[in-house]
Amino acid sequence: MRSMTGYSKEYFENDMYAISLEIKSVNNKNLNLKIKSPHMLNFLENKIRTEVASRVTRGSIDLKIEFQDKREVDNLFEYDKNMTASYLKVLNSIESEYNEKFSNKLDLLIKNLNVIRRNDLEIDEKDYENFVIKNLHLLLDSFIEMKESEGIRMKNYFLQCINIIEKNVQEIKKLKENIVLNYKEKLLERLSKITDLEFNDESLLREILLFTDKSDISEEVSRLESHLCQLKIELESTNTGVGKKIDFILQEIFRELNTSGVKCNLYDISKLIVECKNEIEKIREQALNIE
Repeated sequence: MRSMTGYSKEYFENDMYAISLEIKSVNNKNLNLKIKSPHMLNFLENKIRTEVASRVTRGSIDLKIEFQDKREVDNLFEYDKNMTASYLKVLNSIESEYNEKFSNKLDLLIKNLNVIRRNDLEIDEKDYENFVIKNLHLLLDSFIEMKESEGIRMKNYFLQCINIIEKNVQEIKKLKENIVLNYKEKLLERLSKITDLEFNDESLLREILLFTDKSDISEEVSRLESHLCQLKIELESTNTGVGKKIDFILQEIFRELNTSGVKCNLYDISKLIVECKNEIEKIREQALNIE
């Protein structure tokens, strides 16, 4: 199980290239990937998206890439000799014609006349791709390791909550037998206070049986135990995309608790159900961050 929240930053270089990679993510229902990279790597964007999507299924992800071709450093700029010579010839002519000297002709050439330009080196796209994708894999390894570490922390927290719920469910199973008994005692007590009403054991039995049918939560308790068992199985799953499954199971557990709360007529059980709901809400809040 992984968290959707994660962060990693790595730097790699060899004799030819250097790259800085930074990735961070927060929760999102689907995969939303934003990539910020140099113009020279635009041809790799689809490949990068495919690589990330193959390792991560959900989350809002920001990926920042800074790349340097170290071969550019020595021959990154050059000046246009012909253009420089032409400009100097014109500047010299201006000086002669107006009998004035420019204070710094070279400074004028560089700042205003664009005689220096950046070289456009040929890009070996295959070399770029091999270097970038190889190191992207290493970045994703550390990124996922952090997400899994956070996932373990969440799983342990969920198991603590589930343990409380399971204990309460066991108490509910013991107490549910008292629902009918409690109702029978209260019914007899009320009937004993009414003097002008005749009733017999058969009508009393019919009323108790009707209440028993309406207040029976045996099926709800059985389904609760089944859902809790399935929830623990999903928490141990190493598959990605379990977040949606866990959310569905939590909804089912909450539905069974609601039904049990409506059907039962015993304060002690109602109190236990409220405690279970509180634990489910704690899980649901954190489960929004499961990938």
